[in-house]
Amino acid sequence: AMRVTADELRSFYSTREGRRTARLIARIVAPAVIDGPERRFLALGYPAPLLTGLDPKRFERLALLWPKEQGGRCWPQRGNKNCAVTGDLAELPFSGALFDQALIVHALEHGQPDQILEELHRVLAPAGELILIVPNRAGLWTHFERTPFGLGHPYGRGELTRLLARQRFVPKSWKTALVAPPITGLRWLDAPLTRAVPKLGGVHFVLARKSDGPIAVPVSQRRRATRHAPASAVPAAGRATP
Repeated sequence: AMRVTADELRSFYSTREGRRTARLIARIVAPAVIDGPERRFLALGYPAPLLTGLDPKRFERLALLWPKEQGGRCWPQRGNKNCAVTGDLAELPFSGALFDQALIVHALEHGQPDQILEELHRVLAPAGELILIVPNRAGLWTHFERTPFGLGHPYGRGELTRLLARQRFVPKSWKTALVAPPITGLRWLDAPLTRAVPKLGGVHFVLARKSDGPIAVPVSQRRRATRHAPASAVPAAGRATP
């Protein structure tokens, strides 16, 4: 399976098709994201196109982590303090039980899925939630390599269920999106096809709950952690650059 590059992702999401795709997925993701003055949210992979309109000021803590092999850039690009860092998805630079929710997109299909989910389990608080977007093996988009959802390893529902169970995540909500193929002239079919064959979308959307984990660590103790530093303590060299 081919691995998508940062240039390919940026190029796709800068097109009309890419912007439309981001809007469709964002409509599903947005209702699952819970903001609030005590909420802590983490986004991994290449999530920025799905987070348009998300206000970091509505969270106690918000961090976006770009994979180090892709390089990073500031996010949000204007209006707020940079919330982005670069790092290894299989060894996150955060202390345990630091986030209430995590969104991951354009990541699991490109390798180390067990290690990535194990790390997400570690950094999520007890009963924390995972919002997962991955290519659907049963969908048509896996056959179109000009889109990022046609690259990497697509997942069947059974395979993804077993992966989540291994890493102690329990699905709460499951649906697919992008049912119509990415072909000009067929986009209008997305709504009727979604009603007719709702399991055949190009991507899985899964909202899963962490089934067990460590007791939440007090903030004072988190600051003393040495192995994994909170986002605010990541050295300047590890931060995304404009």
